[in-house]
Amino acid sequence: MAGASWRNPRFGQKGDHPVVQVSWNDATAFCNWLTKKSGKAVGLPTEAQWEYACRAGTKTAYPWGDNPDDGKGWANCGDQSLQKKLPNAPATSKFFSWDDGFVFTSPVGSFKPNAFGLYDMTGNVWQWCQDRYRDYDKGAATDPTGAVVGSARVLRGGSWVVNPGYCRAACHNRYDAETRGDDDGFRVVAAAGGD
Repeated sequence: MAGASWRNPRFGQKGDHPVVQVSWNDATAFCNWLTKKSGKAVGLPTEAQWEYACRAGTKTAYPWGDNPDDGKGWANCGDQSLQKKLPNAPATSKFFSWDDGFVFTSPVGSFKPNAFGLYDMTGNVWQWCQDRYRDYDKGAATDPTGAVVGSARVLRGGSWVVNPGYCRAACHNRYDAETRGDDDGFRVVAAAGGD
């Protein structure tokens, strides 16, 4: 959207909301800045790290189980509050059956944490990962890695605007590294140790 940025998204946000309108390049630049400022290695998670953290020991599609309709109180996703805001959405649009109380982003930590105590792994904003995007082979894989070349980068977790299929722990999305969206954000990982 013309004129939108992380300082001025197209909807109201406060300081306790996740950052949006940031590209993979922006998120990486922030990580580099924070590494220099803190003296600790800070970066975006790999896709494998992200999924491990999201699943928190579960094997279900969502942190709350396999049924998307059981997610009330767990995540800010494309739900009934968004459907009310978009009454003319195409008939093919799918929304969660519950109302999380937020049309756009919600304050961080507004919903239940997963078994690792991590908030907002599902919904609120897509989260950039370090990896380049590639389609994975069917079946289980241990610590898969992204593509070696390509401009598309991975996003995980779904967001406030997407349907149940995009909020599954196994779903991965992609955008070019310079793309910014009103539901694109990030989280960081920091190396253990030090002070």
